[in-house]
Amino acid sequence: MKVPEGFLLSGINCGIKRGKRLDLGLIFCKNGAVACGFFTKNSNPSYSVVVSKKNIKNSIKALVVNSGNANCFTDKKDLLNTIKLCKSLARELNIKEENVLIASTGKIGQSLPFSKITKSLSKLCEKLNINKRNIKSFAESILTTDTHRKVSFREIEVKRKKIKILGFSKGAGMINPELATMLAFIITDAKITKSLLENIAKEAVEESFNSISVDGCTSTNDSVIFLASKESWQVKDKQSIAKFKMALKQVCRELAKMIVKDGEGSTKFIQINIKGAKTQREAKLAFKAISSSVLFRASMYGKNPNWGMIVASLGQAGIKLSEDKFRVKTTPLKNREINIIVNLGRGNYSWCGWCCDITPNYININAKYN
Repeated sequence: MKVPEGFLLSGINCGIKRGKRLDLGLIFCKNGAVACGFFTKNSNPSYSVVVSKKNIKNSIKALVVNSGNANCFTDKKDLLNTIKLCKSLARELNIKEENVLIASTGKIGQSLPFSKITKSLSKLCEKLNINKRNIKSFAESILTTDTHRKVSFREIEVKRKKIKILGFSKGAGMINPELATMLAFIITDAKITKSLLENIAKEAVEESFNSISVDGCTSTNDSVIFLASKESWQVKDKQSIAKFKMALKQVCRELAKMIVKDGEGSTKFIQINIKGAKTQREAKLAFKAISSSVLFRASMYGKNPNWGMIVASLGQAGIKLSEDKFRVKTTPLKNREINIIVNLGRGNYSWCGWCCDITPNYININAKYN
């Protein structure tokens, strides 16, 4: 596992979280990276999302991430404080504020301790490096209720040149199949145009982060950000595009599955294969309907094959089923990983996504979350 050319990483504790847990991370690209991002559809986004959505159109040189505080729904002045924080980081790195992205995750409704972060920026920048320790420290600095770091890496060869892709994600709760469903950052040294990166990234997100569910809740802070430093070989012809697309999709899919497997209190990882849908949209809708059903997922925890819950959730989504064509197949429900095939019997379209069960421990975790 290696850091792609042109990037430096760091992760430190700045005092947002209790104890010595890491809570502030930085990705730095001195020469600027081509960027694209996908952000929450929640109508009350965090101030970090507001700022990043504005800056993402620019060449990006820094991405700062804090955990332990969502920087959301506190006071309008905190939007100005978020902008000031980006300015402070820009001064520290000798770059422009419009080249800075910011992401936050944690509790909603509490003001971000901007002074603690600002005082820690010098240390955060001093720690920048490309070693494996920094990969781990950055991955750890973005976590909240996660039980472990989530990192994925791929390396491809194009005309004897290595192209690296390194991805990070966090998330265990407030995960719902809407475009971008937690925090994820994917960096690569591929030389690629912004439009091509956007097209490939959109497809990758749709088939990964947009195909998972932990609890049906769409966060105020959801962001998936892609950065390309252009320090390696160009992704331009059919062969290089195909290789890059496959590797990027693998990284995104791996990160998405890690989130589901780390779902708060979960005991089951469930793959849902929708078949026989009338349209692609209907196939995705069917997955969302089933994966968001608390009754269905509670039955998975109880190893109870009550398929009537699937029928009910599909009907609620407006999908009319025929008794003689609808079929459900499943691997044993006692397994840690379960594969369910749902054939709607309405057409030839399909979709695949992942979710987890709902357990008493999920309630305990969120009843006490502070």
